[in-house]
Amino acid sequence: MGVCGLLCKFVILIFNILYTVVGLAFLGVGVWLRARYPDNSFGSGDYVLIAVGIVMLITAITGDIGSCGNKTSSLASFCALLAILMAAQLALYVQREKVEHHLAEFYGFLYTIYIFASDPVVGGTLRVIHYTMNCCGAVGVVGLDPISNICPDTSGFLERFMSPCPTVLVDVFSAKPPLAMGIFYGNAVLMLLCLLCSLVLYKILKMAPSPRFTQLTQTVASLFSSQAQPHLYPYLYPGDGVALTSMEPAD
Repeated sequence: MGVCGLLCKFVILIFNILYTVVGLAFLGVGVWLRARYPDNSFGSGDYVLIAVGIVMLITAITGDIGSCGNKTSSLASFCALLAILMAAQLALYVQREKVEHHLAEFYGFLYTIYIFASDPVVGGTLRVIHYTMNCCGAVGVVGLDPISNICPDTSGFLERFMSPCPTVLVDVFSAKPPLAMGIFYGNAVLMLLCLLCSLVLYKILKMAPSPRFTQLTQTVASLFSSQAQPHLYPYLYPGDGVALTSMEPAD
């Protein structure tokens, strides 16, 4: 397969590991919210988490089967799923105003639940949002907000004054929090790189001879080599006490 094929397999493997971890997290949070709080709508955020988590897991599993098992059909499906995810991320950016509104609405649901129930799963989700967006609750001041315990750590007095999370989420693509934008654009670059590696690996596997064909060729060659012995064809192998048999017709 060569260095190029092995490098492509490594890139696909790293991508699939990341997508498996993130997909399991999305699916777990979505299922937890739907099972624990069935009466809350969450602005359909729980269903979105479940759907995205399932798609990410299917993509990762398909990629592992294709790259580790050298299955061209799985690689083709993996490329198709990657293309769908890239198109979905592009559509998310195009419809960013609606997405920002739904993000702020979903955060409001989580914020309210954590204040009244102190749910650890909800708290972990809010913590990820706080650190990713560099914000703190609905007030924006560490120490004054009711959920300051899951806000980013601060070392100075002025650092306690942060932007409220609903304000950041409503205008996230314009505010451009460094970590959030790094994840967004980094994911796009990683998917594109993985798609290119999948296409390269697909081409390499297509050009490689089939294992069955190689085995059949070796079997036929071994049969001919075992049959082509001097005692079977004396006219081809003179010597060893055997006279050369003439193939010319008698006069």
